[in-house]
Amino acid sequence: MNNDKKIAVFFDCENISAKYTQEIFDDLANHGEVIIRKAYDNWSERRSKSWSEKLQEFAIDPIQIFSNIANKNASDIKIVIDVMNIMNSSKVDIVALVSSDSDFTDLAKDIKSKGFEVMGYGEIKTHNSLRNAYSSFIELPINDELVSKNEESVISILKSAINSTKGDNDYVLISQIGTYLKNKEASLIAKNYGGNTWGDILKKFPNIFEVSHLDNRKSKTIVTIK
Repeated sequence: MNNDKKIAVFFDCENISAKYTQEIFDDLANHGEVIIRKAYDNWSERRSKSWSEKLQEFAIDPIQIFSNIANKNASDIKIVIDVMNIMNSSKVDIVALVSSDSDFTDLAKDIKSKGFEVMGYGEIKTHNSLRNAYSSFIELPINDELVSKNEESVISILKSAINSTKGDNDYVLISQIGTYLKNKEASLIAKNYGGNTWGDILKKFPNIFEVSHLDNRKSKTIVTIK
């Protein structure tokens, strides 16, 4: 994974809880350096107090929003303006949006269409239209373990991916599976199913998948269905 990229992250604090801040920055560190950190809300309101500690701890710039535009979400509008300005400045490689609000669907699509990678972080309530507009979507909270109720689903997803990408010998590179799934649907990434990589998850089902290596250095991992 290339972690030399520059990242701008935008928090829609009207829509997302401060409790996810640590895990979001932990995940972003796998992708690159966060050079722009902005959080949007009406900071004069009591409900914003939960964010105060996080703003200081993670050096996030608080952007004051006054709800004075009738029938419009002022935070959404300001985020869109700031994202566009940052893209035009060409300082970043990745734009990350933290929100479950489907109103950001068009923004996510526009970012991607301009050649930027766009990552999304949102709760389970995030609509599929927004999830699929991203280059990758990470569901909050980020799972540490494979939830038992997801086992049947993830096995089906992986079997389908292997069958769609395998070569004549029925084996496929695990990295190729990851690329295929992410291209198919932005939320089909290992972190949403309790693993850091798809290899971690495949190894949890040794009776179904056979994981091996192409070389002694174990730099290329392959898998087939038993």
